[in-house]
Amino acid sequence: MPVIRIEVPEGTGQKTKARIRNGIKQAVLDTLAPKEIKYDYVAVSEAFGGIGDGLPLVTVDLRPGREAERKKALVDAIAAILQSELGVDPIDLYVLFRENPAENHYTGGAPLLDWVPADQ
Repeated sequence: MPVIRIEVPEGTGQKTKARIRNGIKQAVLDTLAPKEIKYDYVAVSEAFGGIGDGLPLVTVDLRPGREAERKKALVDAIAAILQSELGVDPIDLYVLFRENPAENHYTGGAPLLDWVPADQ
């Protein structure tokens, strides 16, 4: 699973942050990484700023290989979650994908393999 960080405005309630986190975890499974259910790397944190003024900001670190359609589906799902939970207009959402080679991703002391679709 990719590492996803979501920055929301200060004062966002714990229950709201939990719903955002859980919704995005499910969105990743539905769109970007359907076979990677073992990993849980989604974090929601508060940052100084306001909606439409730098927030919300979503950073997605992942191994190369996902098609643009998968990424777009994830962005659409995140936009829907943040609109529902925070009233964010999708135009105010910024999502940054950063792809790093598999040899730069480690878990359990070993590098991850190259990413391949679940059906391969």
